[in-house]
Amino acid sequence: MRELVRDLLNSKLSRRGFVAAMVSAGYTTSAALSALQSVAAIASQKESKPGLTRVVEGTGGDLFTEQLIEAGARFVFVANGTGLGPFCDALVSRPQIQLIQAIHEGQTVAMASGYAMATGKPAFAMYHGVGTPNSTSNMYNAMKDRIPVVLFADGSGAEGEGLDGREDVDDWLETVKQFTKWRFVCHSGPRIPEFVRTATKLASVLPGGPTYVRIPTNLLAQKGIRGTVFSAKAFEVPMELPPDSKEVEKAARLLLDSTSPVMLVGSEVTQCGATGSVVKLAELLGIPVELAISHGTDFPNFHPLCLGKQRGGFRYPKKIDCYVGFGTHFPVPDRLPPGVPIVHVTVDSEGLGRNTALSASLLGNVNLTAKQLIDAIQSLATPQQIEARAATRRAECAAFTKAVRETRLKMARQASGEPVPWYRALYELNDLLDRDAVIVPEIASDEHVTNFMPFGDGEKLKIGRTEGWALGWGMGAAAGVKLALPNRQVVALQGDGGFLFGQTDSLWTLSRYDIPVLIVVLNNRSYQATRWRIMARGSAAGDARRDYISYLGDPDVDFTKLADAYNIRGAIVSHTDQLRPAIQKGIEALREGRPYLLDIRTKNTGVGAEVSWYPKYSLAGDRSRKV
Repeated sequence: MRELVRDLLNSKLSRRGFVAAMVSAGYTTSAALSALQSVAAIASQKESKPGLTRVVEGTGGDLFTEQLIEAGARFVFVANGTGLGPFCDALVSRPQIQLIQAIHEGQTVAMASGYAMATGKPAFAMYHGVGTPNSTSNMYNAMKDRIPVVLFADGSGAEGEGLDGREDVDDWLETVKQFTKWRFVCHSGPRIPEFVRTATKLASVLPGGPTYVRIPTNLLAQKGIRGTVFSAKAFEVPMELPPDSKEVEKAARLLLDSTSPVMLVGSEVTQCGATGSVVKLAELLGIPVELAISHGTDFPNFHPLCLGKQRGGFRYPKKIDCYVGFGTHFPVPDRLPPGVPIVHVTVDSEGLGRNTALSASLLGNVNLTAKQLIDAIQSLATPQQIEARAATRRAECAAFTKAVRETRLKMARQASGEPVPWYRALYELNDLLDRDAVIVPEIASDEHVTNFMPFGDGEKLKIGRTEGWALGWGMGAAAGVKLALPNRQVVALQGDGGFLFGQTDSLWTLSRYDIPVLIVVLNNRSYQATRWRIMARGSAAGDARRDYISYLGDPDVDFTKLADAYNIRGAIVSHTDQLRPAIQKGIEALREGRPYLLDIRTKNTGVGAEVSWYPKYSLAGDRSRKV
């Protein structure tokens, strides 16, 4: 009878089957019905209070897939590899997961990163073990951004370890150590779900970061194993840790006592959902805000108090007497006078005060900290006292930022000609795109984007550029962002140099899965930022007017032809008169459900802009035989 009750509770036996089996075992019908009534009450209680775990029997691939489903995986980003066979087998009966395939492991990680950035939730990717080196560039980017991507690779089993065999090295974990928050090699088929859950939990708990699990192919293919799968509820780990109350009060007093504070805002604000609270804090005291290098829309960049990018945006003509780092790695600006009080708010215990002497250290959830600072300030001063401190600062900062923005936008609006001034291209994009469009920039500096497009506070959303700055990320990330936000326009904003970093691989994925992303390549035939730095005043290369590594005009790449190879339409834009019609045609392609590429030939600017000299060499002309 115990076995019958267990089978009924585990849904392996219907109620009618239970009664029939009881009667066959010698019980009367009335006794069987009475037992069914008792067991039904237990089953009802079980359904109302689901357990945190359940036992699954099947292949290692079955256990792996069941745990991914419980972890919330809607998409899994994959690259080709025979070791993924057991995972594919498990998907035959589990249509809940949709595979999105890339043709390079680096782009697989980029897609997962974009998806995680857009959702704020873990994203999952899997590829053949030997593809791990290809994946590490964007794994590094994800680690710099603290993005919760959970990466899986297959590989040889324990019997092959240490043999330096084909497609193998002695220690795969060492190869990803610097680029992952946690890494592990699974040696037990029944424990596969456990390590999937561990990797997911550690990737998503702030400060997050990539995790990497290597699961040998023989374990994925192993049959008839039983393992414990963790329910979705088991992944709910609240981490809203409050800061120390004494440090909150100390920071509040420093802010109240200062006459010219400045706040630096970074990516943890986005990751903690703290933008609203940080805006409220800045407005309360009239604190000007600088934007750190960040992949997020951390603070509305057209807000009257927003000065733009730190050390490169607005040059606010005020002497700072209190500096607050809010949710960011904390490089102190070189213009900060010695002895100025510094406050750091972060979720990262290792980064707190790492290279800066702090006057107040606030370790905890950034959103909670902002709210507690507001409460502390309001408890230490009356509304009249607070307003007396804030009103003048708000007015002065708003007048300053408004004047600078209006000047910039006027310049962009009036710029014209051939080649296209890049800021005119951004101006027209902003004007024609939906107000809530998502921009995924990977250009020399996303400061160029934030100076000409509004983000946050009901405006557009910026996701990127990565804080790691390793090129070859933006196209894959834009694909992941669009999968996460299918009902919003998504634009991959690329430089020609960055696009040439293997990113045509993502055109294959965009085309195969009808992912309607507008790809905008600002093509000035140059690694412009690199040229600026190398050819700066006083350099031998600059004085000789020689561009050794940054000129890209030979060959002159037609990016629309690359797109056409993947059945993606596009257009070359050489003059500002062509901008609006071309952008409108691209937007129409998005509405039809297809990606579109704009190759915008932009004007080169800055030091060495006119230089096309590079160290030419022709192997064909150096031959002694024409073979």
